[in-house]
Amino acid sequence: MTDTLPRTGATVRPAGIATALAGAVVVVLGTVGAVAPDAVGAAWFATVVPAALLFAAGLVGLRRLAVAVGASGLVTVALAVAAAAMTLFGLAHAYALVDEDTAILLFSVFMVLAAVGLIVAAVGMVRGPAALPRWATLAAGAWPLATIPAGAALGDLPHFGAIAVWGVTWVVLGATLIRTGSNR
Repeated sequence: MTDTLPRTGATVRPAGIATALAGAVVVVLGTVGAVAPDAVGAAWFATVVPAALLFAAGLVGLRRLAVAVGASGLVTVALAVAAAAMTLFGLAHAYALVDEDTAILLFSVFMVLAAVGLIVAAVGMVRGPAALPRWATLAAGAWPLATIPAGAALGDLPHFGAIAVWGVTWVVLGATLIRTGSNR
């Protein structure tokens, strides 16, 4: 067990870097979309695909950390569900280049699944080891459910603004994983 934590820390740090980088991309895309919605277009869908896949990689890293520190099965399963859903969320954005209407339904469903997985994991983390980033995980899960649908109903500025702030939650989660990986 003693040598597992250092190896996990080394694995978690790159996952944190990937997550923070992808979060920064989403912040930029959301900000551009809020200011000039026509400027994003198809580039939005093409850019979100790698960002979502990097988010999924970050969630796999977070799950590895959770396993290494002895988190509950609820946490590890919820993180696995969130990672799978985030992967499908990214792939649904790729599908938007072919059929945007169907893709919107698909990535909406997968975003909800990923968000619920993150929320469940965060709630499970509250009672678990202190090494886990419970508040950053909760923010990354709760923010899109609480703001993005309402923002979309209100218009481009609040919709893309909510997405930009969602990117900030991923930057924070990534930074937390980087710090945790550096401490292991």
